[in-house]
Amino acid sequence: MERIEPQNVKGFRDLLPRYAYKKNEIISVIRRVYESYGFLPVETPGLEYLEILLGEYGEENTKQIFKFKSPEEQDVALRFDLTVPLARIVAQYNDLPKPFKRYQVGSVWRADKPDPGRFREFTQFDIDVVGTSSQLAETEVISAVVKALQEIGVGEFVVNVNSRRVLNAVVAYSGIPADRAKDVFRVLDKLNKIGIQNIELELTKGRFDSSGDFIPGLGLTGSSVKKIRDYLALPKGERKKVLAEITALLGEESCSDLKSLDNFLDVLGLGNGVVSFDPTIARGLDYYTGPVFEVNLKNKLQFGSVAGGGRYDNLVKRFTNADLPAVGFSIGVDRLLAAIGDEAENVNFTDVVVTIMERNKLDEYLKIANELRTAGVRTDLYLGEEKGLRKQLQYADKVNARFAVIVGSNEFEKGVITVKDLKVGECAGKDASEHEEWLKKSREIQKELPRKDFVKEIKKLLELK
Repeated sequence: MERIEPQNVKGFRDLLPRYAYKKNEIISVIRRVYESYGFLPVETPGLEYLEILLGEYGEENTKQIFKFKSPEEQDVALRFDLTVPLARIVAQYNDLPKPFKRYQVGSVWRADKPDPGRFREFTQFDIDVVGTSSQLAETEVISAVVKALQEIGVGEFVVNVNSRRVLNAVVAYSGIPADRAKDVFRVLDKLNKIGIQNIELELTKGRFDSSGDFIPGLGLTGSSVKKIRDYLALPKGERKKVLAEITALLGEESCSDLKSLDNFLDVLGLGNGVVSFDPTIARGLDYYTGPVFEVNLKNKLQFGSVAGGGRYDNLVKRFTNADLPAVGFSIGVDRLLAAIGDEAENVNFTDVVVTIMERNKLDEYLKIANELRTAGVRTDLYLGEEKGLRKQLQYADKVNARFAVIVGSNEFEKGVITVKDLKVGECAGKDASEHEEWLKKSREIQKELPRKDFVKEIKKLLELK
């Protein structure tokens, strides 16, 4: 048989246990928070009819769609986000509660150019409210995302907010035709990635990117670009100051939705350090119509935004005549995982490994493992053929277990169980500088527990870890 080289398709990756566990942990926290806000789960298929996914979603997304022929020779494609399928199901199922508060987690696919940390398949976790134009909806999704990120423990972060209404006013102020607004927004969305000088080039004559490819410019006049630059130079951060500056430049009506949102955020105690207003935020998707948001980790800005969203009042109208304004927020789970990835190295996804020392006592080891599992202790019963303790403890280290249970002939005779603290054992040699200190630490590594009480004692040890 010809041997096949094991390798990933370009732009796709595997997640091995520690990172897969951490990813599942992140998803569990987000799900719990979203359900506490009254959001309901939905699932949609990865494949949609191509015509569903083609539309006013932005040129970049349209170019990045994975397209196929179904077995029935129909044009289908992999979804590039979870928002467009939501618009479809809201139009398709008339008996959904309105407003409809939904959450969904799943893979999306984009035939993008792979880069370090950028893949063609990635996981998004979305919440959306469909069927209301009230800024309470923006407040709910922002508050839920803030709560989820706080409970995950991502460190300091900020939700940066702007509005397409403000950006539309900028386009008018700059003397640019309204039908070119979306092209301008797509360029402004790159500001944090390419800087103001490259933004000016893309707004005017174009530029060559780092790979040598030419990016055509929009051909805007110098006076229009100057006005855009003046707008981008407005202060960011403190919400009321930003609102005052935008109002002075563009008029009261331009930021009426942001003023309402600011009031609701004040009620929740979400201050400027957590939710700030940033005039440079644009978001590249064409379907946004109102407030837009992005989340950045303050100490890990190199990862870019780890979550984003906004109001999209006209998207559902592609599928129905009903007026169903909507707003949503999406967390990029894989990007968030990459940003906090160092923590995944220290994940304990197994509490105890039960080693097997006496092959004629397998039923006893099975009982021990079952007692621990019944008590809610995550327990791995060693299933290998290795008889030596050293190899079994190496296995316990590889699965990042906290404790190893050791029961040999001596323990069976005495009616006890030996529990080895793998983390204390790992650190003892490193931390102990004196012989007496090492002896003290070594006594902490292993404990003999009475067989009848060992489950209760292990649970106490786990609580103290």
